[in-house]
Amino acid sequence: MKILKLILIIAALLVLLLIAGVLFALSQINAIAKAGIEKGSTYALGVNTTVASVDIGLFSGTFSMNGLNVANPQGYPGPHFLKLGNGSVAVSLASLNQPTIQVPTFSLSDLDVRLEKTDGAANYQVILDNLGRLSSGKPADPNQPAPTGDEKKLVINELTLRNIKVHVDLLKPAGAVGDLVGKATAIDIPIKEIKLTNVGKTGTGVGGSGVTVSQLSSIIVQAVLAAVAENGAGVLPADLLGDLKGKLGNLDGLKGLGMQAVGGVTEKATEAAKQVTEGAKEAVKDVTKKGEEAVKKGEEAVKKGLENLLPGKK
Repeated sequence: MKILKLILIIAALLVLLLIAGVLFALSQINAIAKAGIEKGSTYALGVNTTVASVDIGLFSGTFSMNGLNVANPQGYPGPHFLKLGNGSVAVSLASLNQPTIQVPTFSLSDLDVRLEKTDGAANYQVILDNLGRLSSGKPADPNQPAPTGDEKKLVINELTLRNIKVHVDLLKPAGAVGDLVGKATAIDIPIKEIKLTNVGKTGTGVGGSGVTVSQLSSIIVQAVLAAVAENGAGVLPADLLGDLKGKLGNLDGLKGLGMQAVGGVTEKATEAAKQVTEGAKEAVKDVTKKGEEAVKKGEEAVKKGLENLLPGKK
């Protein structure tokens, strides 16, 4: 009887140890995945990227991610460049041990994107320049180590981005003239959904071979900015819109991905854009008026000075 009880105790301890080992392994898997996403995205975008939490369901074939935050490039005051509420993935269990993981659906929702432009420079220009270096095989930051060569690749049948809020801030330049400059410079562009298909199956350089986390980060950012350019016509200032399209045209990450974007520009956004244009016109008028007044005062001062030097002479 004592031997049987001892055997049961040992068996119970072994089960507890096994459960503890599984829990530890799961926690390590989540930590490894979290570190991989942060490292790959930071490497691609050239700015610090963090993730609040990652949860991988080994037995259910699911993956969830919360609180992804892409920092703003240095010199821009916004709290972030891109912030993600949550993301979820359905994974093919049979491919988890393979170099390329098959992902039927990948959904990201509640994205908040901030585009800032001042004095002819913009934060999206920095990000897109970094992505350009990535596509040429060079890191955005030479001091940032590249992800390891054995990192997993993904083939995503359907990648969906939902509920995207894009805030465009045309910041008041230093030393701007006129009280109207800097007012009504915030424009919101809502994008309901962006859908990409066959990510990793098609596309330049990755056809059939899958995409790394770095490449996926690049594709997501390019897709959002392309949707902004598509939905911002008539709302965004022409120079910003042209610049954004030109920068995206130099990249080829979206080729062959069948991108579809559904957005809607509100009356508020249209009115804000109108006020930006009117504000700029008023600023030019203000500068012109003040210039004319300064010239007139200068002429009067010269005339008075000459009269004092040559009394009685006109």
